[in-house]
Amino acid sequence: MDFHPEDVIISLINIVILFVLLRLILWKHVVRFLAERAARVRGEMDDVEKQRREVEALNDDYDKKIGEIEARGQDMIRESREKANKESERIINETQEKAKEIISDAEARIAEDKEQAIEDVQLEVARLATDMAARILKREVSAEDNSNVADEFFKG
Repeated sequence: MDFHPEDVIISLINIVILFVLLRLILWKHVVRFLAERAARVRGEMDDVEKQRREVEALNDDYDKKIGEIEARGQDMIRESREKANKESERIINETQEKAKEIISDAEARIAEDKEQAIEDVQLEVARLATDMAARILKREVSAEDNSNVADEFFKG
């Protein structure tokens, strides 16, 4: 293979002519294409950034609403506990009042029963005393005498 300098020069001239022609014909189109592509990429990046900010804003709103809901839930739980405590206190107070009434009624009944028992015992003692006195005296004692003897017995 032979090396011919004319071939190299012709090749270089062809390359320069091709470069000049391509630059004159295609350069504007290539630059415009690249500029359009850069603008489209910038626009898409701006859209992505805008969407990211919107998502962040929505996320912030979501977090805020979750916080409000949690606070409302805590308030509802606190109010429910307060209501339950008040209701339990009311029930306890009612129960205590009923227990006091029952105890008071029982004490009153006991006092009445005690008084009745004392009266019954007094009457029985008076009857027995009258029977004994009648046997001793061998005579009949009147109801008035019986009452007088019983009264004197219990007074003295």
